[in-house]
Amino acid sequence: MGVLSLSALPADSDMRPVATRGRFAAIGWQWPVLALYALWIVYVGYRHEHWFDEAQAWLLARDSSLWQLLAERIRYEGSPGLWHLILWIAIRCGLSYELFYLIPAGFAMAGAALLLWRAPFPPWIRVLILGSYFFGYQYAVLARSYAVDLLLVPLAALWFADRTARPLRYAVVIGLIANLNAHGFLVAGMLGLELLVRLVLTSQMKRGQAWRALAIAAMLGLFALVTAWQPADNGFLPSERERPGYILMDFVRNAFVDGALPFGASGSVRFEQLFGFELSILLLLPAVGLIRAAGHGPLALAIATVLTGFSVITHVSPWHSGLLFLFWIFLLWISWPAVISLRLRRFLLASIGIIGVWQGAQMIRAGLWDIDHVYSPGQQAAHILAEYRATHPDAHIAAYGFKTFAVQPWLPGNPFANYHDAAPRPAFLSWKKSERWKPFGNGREFVAIMESRPDLVVASTSLQKGQSAEMEAYACDAGYGIVRLLPGAMMWRGRWMQDDSILILTKGSRTGCPVAGKI
Repeated sequence: MGVLSLSALPADSDMRPVATRGRFAAIGWQWPVLALYALWIVYVGYRHEHWFDEAQAWLLARDSSLWQLLAERIRYEGSPGLWHLILWIAIRCGLSYELFYLIPAGFAMAGAALLLWRAPFPPWIRVLILGSYFFGYQYAVLARSYAVDLLLVPLAALWFADRTARPLRYAVVIGLIANLNAHGFLVAGMLGLELLVRLVLTSQMKRGQAWRALAIAAMLGLFALVTAWQPADNGFLPSERERPGYILMDFVRNAFVDGALPFGASGSVRFEQLFGFELSILLLLPAVGLIRAAGHGPLALAIATVLTGFSVITHVSPWHSGLLFLFWIFLLWISWPAVISLRLRRFLLASIGIIGVWQGAQMIRAGLWDIDHVYSPGQQAAHILAEYRATHPDAHIAAYGFKTFAVQPWLPGNPFANYHDAAPRPAFLSWKKSERWKPFGNGREFVAIMESRPDLVVASTSLQKGQSAEMEAYACDAGYGIVRLLPGAMMWRGRWMQDDSILILTKGSRTGCPVAGKI
């Protein structure tokens, strides 16, 4: 019997990589990788200081009944309520705010286990995915709803192939994805529609299981829509927005290769936008070839359209781009068995490698920075307020800027006299337009606070883009001295993104004040 040489194969023959083989698979390589991953995200999470968005979700869950949470208050956050429900349950099971980081870490580790043991990719790609910016830091460390996507999106990919034979479990997963965040809701809608079409085309609609699955998906989707339906008096969404073209470029590049060198200094913002967008598109082309070969082109187009379209039309932050990255992994997963040419397969592996290494370097940089620096000084400020309140029980404490609410989970109740007259509960921030306390305060409101003569002021410098000199000068001229300037900074891919410092002011001497400028 002859031996077939590889050289005898056509140059464009398919060479699909096998997930694991030989001794490498036998030694259980996944376990040490999972252990290292868990050690990293747990330690970075332990050192991470929760910022306002994380604190707001915790406070909503802590200070609300289940009915208040899901029927009244979640809709002002602009998202469905599954994440807040998880927190509501965890808090009532005794989880403290100090251990909040264990929730995203737990979901991340569960999703990592699925990737390591069940994904169809070669081992090195699975490791690169775990080391990506979103899997290795942004979604695994910061306690947001996207942490649950780290588990549910791989689970949806795992069950995608059997979605017509076993539609119930797949329907539950996409229904849960719909209840996490607005972007996930839209993608889940596309996945549900695809499931319906597939069930019809495969003549599965005669089975009761198919109808039950569609009913479950529809009910979960409707529940997400009802809980997230925007009230007319919601003042959350900002009115100022970038041009649609810039938003689109940012959304795509932030999902893959942002254009900023992983360990380099910052360059021109517009250059990074254009370079990152074009490089990301170039690196995505091999994946497009694989997805089309697998017959999932329409689904991929629908997912990309709803994610980018929603971001351009409504509200988007850099971290929303991670969902585009996760659903790219989903599409790669379900398309991986497709037969493509060896050349395209090589380009695909190279493009995944470049994206993974680029993001991995930024993930390490972000994590190391978070370990050594203060992300948000909410806990420090809360300790100062608690000590001050102990010696000044009747003092009037005022707050300026929404990020000051990062102190609230560390305190037994709301301490701010200019927010609901210091009523202890609820301590979360209300986004209602009728709310007297304005979260996005301007210089006039800071001046008004000074003129109201509180005993102590907790002010976020973020609204002045971290330029606290004018605030300090005006406060000093008004008779207030600086107790502490607590530094904090939000990072994106290992680089400074937004100030999160807090200024503590008390009545003091006016001598030696710098000239107060316009704030």
